[in-house]
Amino acid sequence: MVKGKRTLAENIADNGGIREAFRAYRRWVQKERSGVEESLLPGLGLTNNQLFFLSYAHVRCNSYRHKAAQDQIHSGAHSPPKYRVIGAMSNFEEFQKTFNCPTTSIMNRGADSCRVW
Repeated sequence: MVKGKRTLAENIADNGGIREAFRAYRRWVQKERSGVEESLLPGLGLTNNQLFFLSYAHVRCNSYRHKAAQDQIHSGAHSPPKYRVIGAMSNFEEFQKTFNCPTTSIMNRGADSCRVW
């Protein structure tokens, strides 16, 4: 079982980090590209905002051996990667808008969303 007190600071950092990274990306599009989106990647059917969030999740994509996963859960400062992604993104309204997450979705916390900054 993940120790909430042990991972709290990093969970807060993940929430704030994804927000600031997305804001910086959108600011770059507005300033450096005069609001013109980059060309979409062919054949994917994803928007650039969707690709931003997919990239964040991909960075967290890991595979652990059972013992290493146990050690990480018992002594690590981070939640397991899957929950770092779910936690940060389900708390971020821009993610929910980008993927049209219904209010009943696990990825849309709505009024229960957690935001520190």
